[in-house]
Amino acid sequence: MTWPLRRPARHRQNQDREQDPPITPEELTSNLSVLENDLNTQMKCQAGKNQVYIRSLIVGNSTTRPRITLKCPLRRDIGQTPEVFFEHIRDICCCDPSQCEAYRAFQKRHVPT
Repeated sequence: MTWPLRRPARHRQNQDREQDPPITPEELTSNLSVLENDLNTQMKCQAGKNQVYIRSLIVGNSTTRPRITLKCPLRRDIGQTPEVFFEHIRDICCCDPSQCEAYRAFQKRHVPT
């Protein structure tokens, strides 16, 4: 009896990583820990409060370059990829969450009482 061959889950992760936006110059030249703390402090979207972290993936015998990332539960709820990166966090989550499609969908679902 032979087992059905399945593609490993990490293959899907590699595809997702290839779709990530390029690393910004700020991420390359700044202290990522300070940047992470600043973004967590400036966060205006309630779903992103204290959720910014530094992501680096293990790939084979090496790791990917560390990046500023946020795993947004609101994006997951509407079927988008939950990971957003530095530019989106800085421009949308920390500045004007009403520009975010996931945030607007959340506002429509949850009417304040």
